[in-house]
Amino acid sequence: MTPAYDPLPLRAARRARLRGAMAAADLDALVLTSAANVRYATGAVPLHGDASVEAARPRAAVLAGDAAHVVGVDAPFVPPDVEAHAASRATFGPSLAPLLGGARRVGFDRLTPAVAAALGAARLVPADAVVLGARAIKFAAEIALLRAAQVANEAAIAEVLPALVPGVAEVELTGLFLAAMARRGVTACHVEPIWCVVPRDAAAAPWTFPGGLPYRELTGARRLAAGDQVMIDTGMLRDGYMSDFGCTWTVGGPTAADRALRARWQAVVDGVLAVCRPGATAADLHRAARAADGGDRPAPWPVPLYLAHGLGLGGVEPPFVGTDLGLAAEERMAIAPGMVLVLEPYAWEEGRGAYRAEQTIAITDDGWTALSAPPP
Repeated sequence: MTPAYDPLPLRAARRARLRGAMAAADLDALVLTSAANVRYATGAVPLHGDASVEAARPRAAVLAGDAAHVVGVDAPFVPPDVEAHAASRATFGPSLAPLLGGARRVGFDRLTPAVAAALGAARLVPADAVVLGARAIKFAAEIALLRAAQVANEAAIAEVLPALVPGVAEVELTGLFLAAMARRGVTACHVEPIWCVVPRDAAAAPWTFPGGLPYRELTGARRLAAGDQVMIDTGMLRDGYMSDFGCTWTVGGPTAADRALRARWQAVVDGVLAVCRPGATAADLHRAARAADGGDRPAPWPVPLYLAHGLGLGGVEPPFVGTDLGLAAEERMAIAPGMVLVLEPYAWEEGRGAYRAEQTIAITDDGWTALSAPPP
């Protein structure tokens, strides 16, 4: 079965934006090997989860002149507006070089030393900022795809939540969730589903990063018990676009302390949403979160994660808010219409445990609009 490609107008719009970014950076060509970047530039996408097409997975996209190429994949897996070039691992580098012609400056995202040598390393320029900058602003069609992916994810979660009862193993919930997504036609798992009991005391989390908040991310065979706080986090790709769901569910129902943590999480989200508008910076969102949480507490997100991140093709992407890059870097990250953000603060208190959930929004011309339903 041949995969469904993104619509031609969307492919053309993404490519035009990418070419504009190339011109601004004085790049004559691009060589991209990241799966998400390949799809953004060309729309090429083989079937997910089908071992029979593994050899046909795109290995690189090349934009040079007016042409778009995919190297390392057979023609049936490439849209008709893109030139396909079959190549083995051994011929991959040499197959790329002729497509670049006389390009002076060639942007790249990641290349092996052998491929870089085949392309002429002297003319290669890192292009992550160029490509990610183009990807950060979403077209309306992309936002619609992200919304549809989120709706499917949330529906699957709603189907699984009744199974969070004493005695069920965390990993069994992963199986139920993946089956629920498959029934909705979504089988590309980008982030291994997390169904992890949150420790209510720091002493029960010796694996926590120094100075960080207890945050467990490895689903295991642990069986749930009444009163467990289960942190849920799932990331699935629907038509190449990422759905990112997160919430915390108390087995048997939340206590008053659990509700207080939920309210604290909401206060941080509301504080951030109040400043989410074009012209704000990532630092503005960072400061709003700290102020809403009292200012004198540890940051309301766990190390090494963050307060917010962008979302799009193939997973998380800029802008990032609340990372170890620091406020100085965040001052240079401007929020703009078309950006999609996932807000994911984390409310933790010793002895009470935690509440973490995710809220996905799209930045509009005058504020924001929700792409995900409020967490349950």
